[in-house]
Amino acid sequence: MSAQKNRKVRIIGGKHKGIMLSVEDEQVKPTPDRVRETLFNWLSPNIEGTKILELFGGSGCLSVECFSRGSSSALYVDSSKKACAALKDSLTQYKIDAIKIYCRDSIKMIQEENTEGCFDIIFIDPPYGKFELNEIIEKLYENNWANDASLIYLESNKCLDQLVSSKYQLVKDSKAGNVYYGILKLKTPNSER
Repeated sequence: MSAQKNRKVRIIGGKHKGIMLSVEDEQVKPTPDRVRETLFNWLSPNIEGTKILELFGGSGCLSVECFSRGSSSALYVDSSKKACAALKDSLTQYKIDAIKIYCRDSIKMIQEENTEGCFDIIFIDPPYGKFELNEIIEKLYENNWANDASLIYLESNKCLDQLVSSKYQLVKDSKAGNVYYGILKLKTPNSER
C-alpha cells in the first residue's frame, strides 16, 4: 500500500504558518507537531535574525519553521537526494530563498573546518541509534560550527542526560512518547546552576 506516498508536514507558526512541505523519502521522520510546538516555545525569544544549521534535515521543517519565525538564514543538510529535491520544490513553490540546501553527508561536513562563522541555532536529529550524539556535538565545537552562544537541539530515542558529556548544559528538555528532545549549550563558568 502507498500510505507513505505524498506525506506532508505542516509549518505550525510564523509568517509561513500552514504551508505544507512534501516528504518524499520514506526514511524521513519529521519532528512531530507536539514536539515542534514545545521546541519553538523554548526558542521563540532567540530566533529573530539568527543563522540556522539543520543537520540530517529530512523534511526541512525545522529550518522552514525558524525562517517563518524570523531567522535570517538557514543551511539545510541531508544526504538523501529525494529529501533535498522535495524541500527544494517546496521552497520554490513558497518563494523562500533564505534556506540553502546542501545534499551531502552531515557527519562528513561537520568534520571540515567551517570558515563562514558559527551558527546561532543548530538542529541535530539523526536516525535514532545510528550516530553518537556526543561526537557530533564535539565536532561542531572543534570545527567552528558552534560557539559558546550557540543553542543546539537534539532529538533521540534515549534519555539525553545519558548521551551528552558533562561539558554541556541541557537548558531545556522534555519527552513525548518515545522521543527525548532538548536544547543544550556549552557550559561556561557563569552557566552552572
